[in-house]
Amino acid sequence: MNRALRVGVVGGGFGQAVQVPAFRAVPGVSVDAICASTADRARTFADRLQIPRSTGDWRELVRDPALDIVSVSVPPPVQAPILLAAIAAGKHVFAEKPLAMNAADARAVVEAARAASVVGGLDFEFRELSGWQRTRALLADGAVGSLRHVYMSLLIEKFAHRENKLGWKRDAAQGGGALNLFGSHALDSILWLFGPSRVRAAHLLRASEGTADARVEALLEAGSGLPISLSIAADAPFGSGHRLEIYGDGGALVLENRDSDYASGFTLMLGRRGGALAPVELDPFPPGSDGRIVATGRVVRRFVEAAAAGATAVSPGLEDGLRVQELIDAIRAADQRSPWPPQS
Repeated sequence: MNRALRVGVVGGGFGQAVQVPAFRAVPGVSVDAICASTADRARTFADRLQIPRSTGDWRELVRDPALDIVSVSVPPPVQAPILLAAIAAGKHVFAEKPLAMNAADARAVVEAARAASVVGGLDFEFRELSGWQRTRALLADGAVGSLRHVYMSLLIEKFAHRENKLGWKRDAAQGGGALNLFGSHALDSILWLFGPSRVRAAHLLRASEGTADARVEALLEAGSGLPISLSIAADAPFGSGHRLEIYGDGGALVLENRDSDYASGFTLMLGRRGGALAPVELDPFPPGSDGRIVATGRVVRRFVEAAAAGATAVSPGLEDGLRVQELIDAIRAADQRSPWPPQS
């Protein structure tokens, strides 16, 4: 890099907690501005994190001519407008999932970035975890033979459900719900591991009237007919965590995380016919590290390197976010075709 790339972060939650340290871990990058929901809140974060400038207005940050990159972590209805404004101002952009509220808005962001020749990164950080990378490599090597069926589950109880808190994460109008918040990661993992996929059937269920979906049940099909069952719950006390089971004619892979750190707690088991399930060695995380920051930092580094090199695309990027958004829309459409519970 000829000079430091200067980053402005929009987001007082995950943005200040994870994106700021993730960008700071990349050599040749400085975080120069932060925006939160109010000016006072932004100043509090700026003082604690020693960030030079703060604002409660994302438009002010996006217009800042001193910034090269705008990194965004806000509820889905707000994210697309911020990204579009930042792209129009010539900034490279880094986004959280889901990219937008629907595929049309996500496509607008992708097309704007392409037209402006700026890099757009997306924080699909599970791709950066050793367990997921090892799973992908084993599948490519044919470790379990020809694939027969796949089951992915993410069964947890989030604080908002445990304490019955009605914040934005349980409000459909603000982009909350299990499908947006957790399904977006799961769907990217499915696309990344198994390739282009279709939605065959889906049900979205709410924990209480007037709230966003708390549970997702979906049946997808990858490639030439590989069935993939997806089950997500954000209101499951003592849930089994994040689990991926892959079955082939020659064996099975089981990737699992029951730990409270959703990034660093994965284990991987491989079983081949004639043997038993046995652990696969994974790269350890640095002791005492926050798995979210480590994984996001790896995505951020690749994004920054692309921006510094003058590239116009990176993986994972905005196009990946659009593909996931298309599957989210398809799940919602499938749920509308066959509402749950069935009507008598």
